[in-house]
Amino acid sequence: MKTSATIIRVVGLVTALFAGAAIAADRSESVYRQAGHAIHQGDFDAAIRKLDEAIRLAPKEAKLRGLRGVAWIRKGDYDRGSADLKAAIVMNAGDAAAKCKPSTPAALSADALRHGKEQVAKMLKDRPAMAQYPQEAGPIRDWAARKFAGEDFGDLIDWDSSSPLHSDAEHLAAAGDAHAAILVEGNYTSGPNEGKPRSFEELWAGAVYELYNVGYSREYVRLNGEAEKGTISKEAFVGGILKSELSAAQRTRGFYVEIFLPWAAKKKLPTDSAMWFCDWWDTADHVLDSFTDRSTYPWNPYGRTYDWAAVHRYWHADDAKSAQKVLLGMKGEEGYEDEAADVFFWIGRCLARLNKPAEAVEAFSQAIHLDPESAATYRARGEQYQKLGDKAKADGDAAKAKELDR
Repeated sequence: MKTSATIIRVVGLVTALFAGAAIAADRSESVYRQAGHAIHQGDFDAAIRKLDEAIRLAPKEAKLRGLRGVAWIRKGDYDRGSADLKAAIVMNAGDAAAKCKPSTPAALSADALRHGKEQVAKMLKDRPAMAQYPQEAGPIRDWAARKFAGEDFGDLIDWDSSSPLHSDAEHLAAAGDAHAAILVEGNYTSGPNEGKPRSFEELWAGAVYELYNVGYSREYVRLNGEAEKGTISKEAFVGGILKSELSAAQRTRGFYVEIFLPWAAKKKLPTDSAMWFCDWWDTADHVLDSFTDRSTYPWNPYGRTYDWAAVHRYWHADDAKSAQKVLLGMKGEEGYEDEAADVFFWIGRCLARLNKPAEAVEAFSQAIHLDPESAATYRARGEQYQKLGDKAKADGDAAKAKELDR
């Protein structure tokens, strides 16, 4: 069950962003959309023709140049694609890739480098598809080792072999003696390839993104702390996380242009630049405006994270009525079925604190129906049965809680 000591787990993007980001309304929007559709259909020549026309009309529009770069790369012309992407990065206001190069001359200690290499070795062992091209991909692995060694972050980063909870790639903030860590899903979790291993490029794109994204984990912790205190709105909370993730995506795109794409061109390997955020050209000042559907990224899951923080804040302030109100709003939201038992458990706790034992029993029973292995829920329901004078049911729940504890 969820508690107030919530681990900060930040979701990586990978596939959600392109679908979620609406194109900025301007005179080139129609052509941009048509070109994107043509790329999706595999008609790269048509996309390039449309984008040539749009670029003549708006030569400084980063998204047009960037999308044309995607089309050239998908067509197999990596030189033209790379030139367009580099130009788009320069044009894109505040683009993190324009300021931060993938490799730095920073000196790292022998111990830190040893840690970095150990984490890369673990990652390749746990995700064998990432170990393809053992000799040729050396520069990519060396880059990752330096990131695990703390080149950007300033502290060591670990590889975590667990599967992410909400996305294809995630990271964990440092906590106590535990280092910050990244997680990358090894298999497809849905669709026609469900259960099959993900590709070399998909896995590396997720790892690169999270090795950049983990650098913002302290900011995520700060934002979560403000949410717990109630000193930030949900919009500011979600927007703050999104801006950091945009910056990480931009830096991932920079890695693609500077390191991965030249490597793929040399190896004559096909590459999907969409995996590297080459079709996401929002700027930080307006990025939240592009995501209007609150049932999808970034509102899902970060709006939900904010709601849990509000529940815990009201609970610790002994305001069970306000906590219950937030929980009732959370109860019917789509996309959080795995949290339904937690929501009912906390509704039950609120009702118990409001001295409504019969209603609390009903909420706890809903939680048990959804998660029959929770000792805490049986124990809490037993306490409410005790208040109602139903000793047999109270004893039965207490016994079940002890059984589950064992």
